[in-house]
Amino acid sequence: MSAASLVLAVCLSVFLLYPSSPAAAQEGIVVPVIMYHGFSEKESRINRYVIHPARLEEDILAIKRMGCTAVTADELCRHFSEGYELPEKPVILSFDDGALSNYEYAFPLLQKYGVKAVIAPIGKACELAAGEKYKSVEWSQCTWEQLAEMEKSGLAELAYHTYDLHSATGDTIGAQAKNGEDGAQYASRLGEDVEKFDALMKKYTGKSAGTFVYPFGATRGGSEELLRSLGFSCAFDCEEKVNVLQTEHDLFCLHRFLRPDDMSAEEFFAKLGLS
Repeated sequence: MSAASLVLAVCLSVFLLYPSSPAAAQEGIVVPVIMYHGFSEKESRINRYVIHPARLEEDILAIKRMGCTAVTADELCRHFSEGYELPEKPVILSFDDGALSNYEYAFPLLQKYGVKAVIAPIGKACELAAGEKYKSVEWSQCTWEQLAEMEKSGLAELAYHTYDLHSATGDTIGAQAKNGEDGAQYASRLGEDVEKFDALMKKYTGKSAGTFVYPFGATRGGSEELLRSLGFSCAFDCEEKVNVLQTEHDLFCLHRFLRPDDMSAEEFFAKLGLS
């Protein structure tokens, strides 16, 4: 091979590995997912998982300014299962744990701007919230009545964040299998937890959750088949990557970016590749 031919071959291989246009490099549906937890107006309460509600409003305004549309996970799944037409630039706003501040601060903003979100409560914690004598927006959970109100508004999809598996003990983290637990034992234990959550959700909303949200982002490899058997159509983890969805199988590893308080909306969305 001549020197000129060798150079041409190398240049061609580089072009094939790194296409000239971003669209060619990432064929599929690009869907950034943003992860929130709690909100507080008290500076002393702000931390990695609690941000000022003004940040959420900044994000919603930025999303609208960039021409993005907040969709639910269910809408994303329906795109693959029945051809549901997604907006040109879909994003997902997700809220973990079901903190009362979601109802007090986030829900009014969803209503104000007509924006959708995915809210993933911890089933047992929200069940116990109904019996609390003293409540505080700083530390209480939503009740199931409040979750149902948000769901019935059409602005919130409720997702499964387990009934009572949101803990990190010595033998497991979240919804992962315990040490020494075989596949059948794990499937049985997870199935029982799903049934408890499902009973509450059906009682208050008449629906079942179709989205699985891993506590702590602790996933279990090869779980798509099990999750499908339990009635789920997609799953959220906590890996900070922008999703590029090509098939329905990609729905079972939807990645999310944790939203910190110490970044402006412009800085945060630049991190996600949005502008």
